[in-house]
Amino acid sequence: MIAPIPLTIGATVVTGLVYGVSSIVANRKKLKEFPGKVADAGRWAGRKIGEGAGELVDGAKKLGSALNPFD
Repeated sequence: MIAPIPLTIGATVVTGLVYGVSSIVANRKKLKEFPGKVADAGRWAGRKIGEGAGELVDGAKKLGSALNPFD
């Protein structure tokens, strides 16, 4: 678009809105399931972070024990 006029800008905006609304209507079942999937992913990530933190603490204890000359 070298020199857009208000008519072409308006047509582009309307086309985008129609496409966006039609995409939402076409995928409304998937969109209803999405929040549940996000919550499941958050719970999974929380478990993995907890496991990783536990392993990090165990590794730090082992390292501290190995480096301590008084053990």
